[in-house]
Amino acid sequence: MKILYIAELVGKAGIYALKKGLPLLKETLRPDFVIVCADGATGGGGLGRNHAAYIRKLGADVITTGDCCFYKKDLVEDIGKIPYVLRPYNLNPASPGAGERLFKVKGSKLAVAVLLGRQDSGRMSPSSPFAALPSFLEQLRAETPYVVVDFHGWASGEKRTFFAAAKGLCTAVIGSHNRVQTADEQVLEGTAVICDAGRTGSAESVGGTETASRIREYLGGIPDWTREAWDKPEIQGVFIEAGDSGRAVSIRRIKQSLSVE
Repeated sequence: MKILYIAELVGKAGIYALKKGLPLLKETLRPDFVIVCADGATGGGGLGRNHAAYIRKLGADVITTGDCCFYKKDLVEDIGKIPYVLRPYNLNPASPGAGERLFKVKGSKLAVAVLLGRQDSGRMSPSSPFAALPSFLEQLRAETPYVVVDFHGWASGEKRTFFAAAKGLCTAVIGSHNRVQTADEQVLEGTAVICDAGRTGSAESVGGTETASRIREYLGGIPDWTREAWDKPEIQGVFIEAGDSGRAVSIRRIKQSLSVE
């Protein structure tokens, strides 16, 4: 099975890069399934209902989110009715929506799930992703050997530790949230891992937002994530191939620059 993961979309530039870049990647890589992280797609933080529908239309089979999953009220109201949008699994069970789902792919099934790291998780209060792992994987692997986890978190140490706990137990654990693509991709006992798949949006920016606004934040202490950057749009992510047993065979980074028309 071939799985394409598109790194976190940030703002309008991220939507644009997906629209322009995904058809090219589909043509060259021919993935069986496309996962798109869209935690920053709407205004640089969160995902709106209309953007979710549009990202689906552009070719996403499933859309993952993270700590910003409930930032946009219109999505929160409908997330339980939208099977292709996932919020983190390890939130309070009373939270709306689902943190994992099964999808039919090439006569088989693929499970996709989101886990939220606990270090610097902002206003969210997730339970331990490590404590959730055994029963979580047992439940999914009863249905399919293909299980992909989007681990959304700040700390590389937490992510690397989770990789060690999950190795050999699932197809892939893909890090997200930092919006900076790391170069540590590898396959650990059949589990493809990377600390962060990067971001899809402006490459000439700080996390997809204008550098001047980020500098002002460090000088004055007032955050402003609404100033989206457009310079040098880029689509980033990873491409994973897995065998019939669900074990990953390879993982490679995707980084494709795009022109602005």
